[in-house]
Amino acid sequence: MKPLQRGMPIRRFHESHGLNIELQEGGVVAKRMASFANAITFSEKPLKQGEVFLIEIEDHEKGWSGHLRCGLTQHQPSQMTQNRDPLFNTNLLRIPQYSMPDLANMGKSWIFAITKYHNRVPSVGRDAAEGTSPASSPKPFIEGFGNYVRCGGANLPKHKLVGRDKEGGELLATCIGSRIGITYEIVDGAVEMHFIINGDDQGGAIMDQADLDQPFYAMVDVYGTTKQVKIIQLDLVITLQECCRDVIRELVSERGVDGLPLPTKLKEYLKFEVP
Repeated sequence: MKPLQRGMPIRRFHESHGLNIELQEGGVVAKRMASFANAITFSEKPLKQGEVFLIEIEDHEKGWSGHLRCGLTQHQPSQMTQNRDPLFNTNLLRIPQYSMPDLANMGKSWIFAITKYHNRVPSVGRDAAEGTSPASSPKPFIEGFGNYVRCGGANLPKHKLVGRDKEGGELLATCIGSRIGITYEIVDGAVEMHFIINGDDQGGAIMDQADLDQPFYAMVDVYGTTKQVKIIQLDLVITLQECCRDVIRELVSERGVDGLPLPTKLKEYLKFEVP
């Protein structure tokens, strides 16, 4: 297995993107160079279930309305083009000017507009089933453990998911410094998309008519007042210490950790209460 070079980005934006987008820093930064639209971008590679595609808002541009739009698509970016010439002879799909409603109306895409305050998805389906007791409820797909967030089977450091307000004010979802993650889970043959905004899961949104045999790509529309976004790399080389913790947690329940003949600090580490 070839080792990764230090500083080499694991996730990038796809080379197919909207007409007004310029990719920088080796494909990690997407900047809208003009106007307020034609700024759709895609992940370079499809996302696996539970894999988080995380971006940070880096710059704004005043004078426009609306903010960032994010989601998942099953349109393959390599089969899309920004070319607008009517004489351009190709079977490729043209990247639309807007993700909403244009890309959404093409089907195979599930997109939400990120707003300042209201991004939480109402509980539906299995989570809102009448008469379901907490003991019989399925294990949450995304849950917090002190300084970590578990997404699927992966433990992510919470400080990587939470952005920082550069101006010291309240960090809203659309602020510079805000971090937005996109992921999905498959439950009983249905696909649910999740947004993790500054470390907080917004709930699962059902993706109607998703094809389980086709890959899912992250879609980020650098729209409106949002001027520039950057991918935050989450793929870290696991340490021996983290490996040991994972093995112990597989053998001992959460409550069982307190009964182990170990120092308090080590118990806190096993329970994700300290980094």
